[in-house]
Amino acid sequence: MTEGIAGRRKRGGAGFLAAATFVTFLSFPALAQQSPEFAYPAEKWASLRDDQLEYSEIADLVHEYNNTVLQNHIAWQDERDKNKDDIAQDYYDTADNIYSNLQYPDSDDSNYGSQMAAALNSRLQADQLMERGDESTEDSETIKLGYDQTEANLVKQAQKLMIEYWSQYYALDSLRQRKIQAENSYQSEQTRMSAGMSTQAKVLSAKEAVSSAEASILSAESNLEKTKDSLILMLGWSYGAEVTVGELPDPDPAQIESIDVESDIQKALGNNYSLKLTEKRLENARTEKVKNTQEQTGKNQREAIATNVKNSHASLLLARSNYEQAVQACELEKTSMDSAERKLAAGTITRNDYQNQQSSYVTAQANVLTKKLALLTAMTDYQWAVDGLAPAS
Repeated sequence: MTEGIAGRRKRGGAGFLAAATFVTFLSFPALAQQSPEFAYPAEKWASLRDDQLEYSEIADLVHEYNNTVLQNHIAWQDERDKNKDDIAQDYYDTADNIYSNLQYPDSDDSNYGSQMAAALNSRLQADQLMERGDESTEDSETIKLGYDQTEANLVKQAQKLMIEYWSQYYALDSLRQRKIQAENSYQSEQTRMSAGMSTQAKVLSAKEAVSSAEASILSAESNLEKTKDSLILMLGWSYGAEVTVGELPDPDPAQIESIDVESDIQKALGNNYSLKLTEKRLENARTEKVKNTQEQTGKNQREAIATNVKNSHASLLLARSNYEQAVQACELEKTSMDSAERKLAAGTITRNDYQNQQSSYVTAQANVLTKKLALLTAMTDYQWAVDGLAPAS
């Protein structure tokens, strides 16, 4: 498939070596990719580089093409060999430089007050840098954990943004049905007024309802386009690229049913990025004060993570219940719709009443889709809580 310039301009061409790709595209971030060509089969690269966004590709797209991830990858090249002493020494060296250039004014200098204030301020700055060196707990591993956490959060954000896109898309169906209902009501009021059974005020009110529905649709369409733009920019496409957003996966009832919360809490504790950072900082601590702080932080984080997993599970079960209720309501509307079709065929229902029932049924269908997406969102939140992103504070 040939890639259009207005579409996925960011994609690197096949056949380049990793170093060549990096150097060639460094000044063109929209064309960069993080991994060398041999990292994936050619078929997968082709799928990532086409203009079809699939939910299952989001993690790889973020890894390869998200600008923040790419910038962190570049920064990591300079930080990957740093140990805790190297980073602490940076603070000490900066402080020593300030100390060596520190000069106190003579008491008879004309600007003695301001010069002394500046000197004391510099001394304070150097003292603080020395203290930060003593308290530094960072090394290449903590830096990498921070970058990995950022990438995971971006993947989660993109997944939820894609779900939000489809939620807004389906909500448009409901708005369009409300417009149809408003138009039917407007036509009905006009007919009733012609028969002397309504008033001009009611007709105008019904007309305003139509205008309001039209405005809601325009606003929703604009928001939908903005959501899509945000999503594709996160994943490396150029602004305004012609991208087809693929369908979402269905929530897996069997997966939800098989959840073992206590087991997942242990997984969440082992996977959590923030807790891993705290544990590594505790290992790197130079003073008892810092050790005590990190130990208390770790304790608080474990409690917060366990609570979050439990709360996420409760939210997941509530979302499943809401989805099941929406399905049941839609089934009732389907029964009413079938009845309305029979009545219309028999001439015992007006076309306006039939259209209103049809609109109610379509709205119920849209509500099922919306609740299904809310369930998928809850499932995503729960899975990421287990996979390392449960809030730890």
